Amino acid sequence: MNGKIIKFWTDVVEVEFISNLPKINTILTLHDGKTFLLVKRLVNDKIIRATVIYAYKEIKINELVFNTNKSFMVPVGVTSHNNIYSFEGKPLLENRNPSLKYVEMNSTINNERVLDSKIEIIETGIKAIDFFMPIIKGYKLGIFGGAGVGKTVLMKEMIFNINKNNEKTSNIFIGSGERSREGIELFNELENSNLMKKSSMYISKMNESPGARMSIVPIGITAAEYLRDIEKRDVLLFIDNIYRFVQAENEVSASLGKKPSVGGYQSTLESDVANVEERLFKNNNAGITSFQTVFLPMDDISDPSAVAVFNHLDGNLVLSRSQAAKNIFPAFDPLISSSNSVNEKIIGKKHFDAIIEVKRILKTYKDLEDVILILGFDELDEENKKIVKKALQLENFFSQNFFMTEHFTKEKGVFVSLQDTVESVIRIINGEYINQSPEIFSYVGSNLNIPTDKELGIK
Repeated sequence: MNGKIIKFWTDVVEVEFISNLPKINTILTLHDGKTFLLVKRLVNDKIIRATVIYAYKEIKINELVFNTNKSFMVPVGVTSHNNIYSFEGKPLLENRNPSLKYVEMNSTINNERVLDSKIEIIETGIKAIDFFMPIIKGYKLGIFGGAGVGKTVLMKEMIFNINKNNEKTSNIFIGSGERSREGIELFNELENSNLMKKSSMYISKMNESPGARMSIVPIGITAAEYLRDIEKRDVLLFIDNIYRFVQAENEVSASLGKKPSVGGYQSTLESDVANVEERLFKNNNAGITSFQTVFLPMDDISDPSAVAVFNHLDGNLVLSRSQAAKNIFPAFDPLISSSNSVNEKIIGKKHFDAIIEVKRILKTYKDLEDVILILGFDELDEENKKIVKKALQLENFFSQNFFMTEHFTKEKGVFVSLQDTVESVIRIINGEYINQSPEIFSYVGSNLNIPTDKELGIK
C-alpha cells in the first residue's frame, strides 16, 4: 500500500497511509526505489514518521511512498566475506561474491545465553591489554578516548594480532560515522594480510545521513548473529565508533518526538544502546567477542553517552591524553580502566597479585606527583623513591610498537605473549632493575633479555 509525504524536517519525514501502516524498521522507498526511508515511529493509525536513509533527490510534499514490507536485507554467512557492504546490503567490490545469502535486519535476534564454566582467554599480544584486562571469548571491550589518542589504531592492531592465533574465527567490522580514509586503510591492510577472506565490512561514513549511521550497527550485528547461531562460527566483532551510533540516534530524536534528557541526549539513550549491546554474547553455538571504540566528548569519561555504553561492557579500556603527552602509546590509563576478567579464578594468583601490586605502585606515584613537582624527587624518602622508579619503569614498559604503525614510526611491531608480559612485570615489581634508567623499557617487547642489576653487578 502506498502513502504520501505530508510533512518533513531535515532528516525525518511524516507519511500518511489510508490503511495497513508499515511496522517499525520497515523500509519505504520513493523516486523509483532510489530514495530510502526507515519507519521509526507510529504517530497514530494513519501517520508514521521515518528517518531519511538516503535521498536520491529532494523530497517534496505529496510525493508517493512505496511500502516494501521488509527491513534492510543483510548479506550474511561465510559467503559474504571478502567484501564491503553499504546499508543497502550491496557489495562495493564487484565480482567477489557470486552467491550472496540475505536475511532481514534484526531477524536473527537470539536471547538464549549460556553460563559457561569453560573460560577461553584470547591473547592480543598487546602488553597493556593482556596484563590489565585479559580478553575472554564472548567478552565486550570498550576502548574509550577523546579525539586523536589512538582508539582506531589500537583496534586495528587487535584485529591483526588476534587473527594470528584464531584461524577459524570470522571478522565483522562495522564502521559507523567514521572517516572514509580509515575504512579504506583498514581494507587495504586486511587485503594485504590475506584477512579479507574471513572478514566482512559494513560501512556508513560520517558524511552519510544519521539514519544510515545508526542503522549500520544493527545491520552488522545481524551478520554476526547469523555466523554465531546458524553457521556456528566464533565471531570477532569490531565497531568503530559506537558513539557515532548514539549521536546519529540523537540527531533525529527531536524530530521523532523524543524529549531531550541529561546532557542533551535523547530520553531513549539507555534503551538505544541496550538494543544493540544485549545481542552480543556467547551461547552454545559459538561466541561473539566484541571490541568497540567510544569517543569521549571533551575527554569526559562521565559523559552520559559513555556511561550508557559503559554499563553493558565487560571491560573499559580508557586512553588518556596525559599518557599520550608523555609519548607512551598505547596511551592506556590502568587506574581509570577496569575489567571483570581480573579474577584470581580466571587468570591465576600470580597474574592477579601482579595487577594489584602494579596498580598500587602507579596510584602511589600519582599521589606523589604534586609533591615531586613542588619539592623535587630528592626530597622523597627512600621507600617512595623506589616506588616512583618502579612506576616510571612500568609506564615505559607498557609502551609498545605496533605492526599497524610500522610505516610511519619505522619501528618493527612486537607481539608479546601473556606469559612473558606477566614475568616481565614481576621482575620490575621485585626491583630487579631499580638502579637502571626507566628509559631502557621504552618500546621494548618483554624485558626477559634485559640484564638485571644483579647480572650487571650494579648495587
